[in-house]
Amino acid sequence: MTADWLVVMSEDNWQICEREELISVGGDGSKLDRFEYGDRLWIYVNRKYVDHQVPHVYEIQALARVSGPVMTLKKSPWRKRGRSEYKLARAIAVERRLRISALQLVKSLSFAGTPPVWGLSLLNAPLRLTPNDVKNLERAAAKA
Repeated sequence: MTADWLVVMSEDNWQICEREELISVGGDGSKLDRFEYGDRLWIYVNRKYVDHQVPHVYEIQALARVSGPVMTLKKSPWRKRGRSEYKLARAIAVERRLRISALQLVKSLSFAGTPPVWGLSLLNAPLRLTPNDVKNLERAAAKA
């Protein structure tokens, strides 16, 4: 059974993902192992550049589908973030490009809690979305 995930990244790294048709989330690969073939990835872009906190973007910019296993890359196409090197990746297929203003939308998703403390939750991304979260994202995408 496929799942939906919220993946958080900078716009510059998302552009590389889209161009290379790969997704990477850094680390030892355990986060990439959470994904199954066919899972949908809602790409939430929180800021413009990986190595700067501003400017903020706060947009869902794409819906992609996992289309391959975890692989080790000889050379990472992504910029380093601190000590993180992005040498593990999975193939993706971008199903739809989006431009959904998402700051309030992300605050309304199940992981945000009451009152919303969504920022801390995003540090653990990718986050598996509930069916209700997916309905909210699909509703927003339909309006985009």
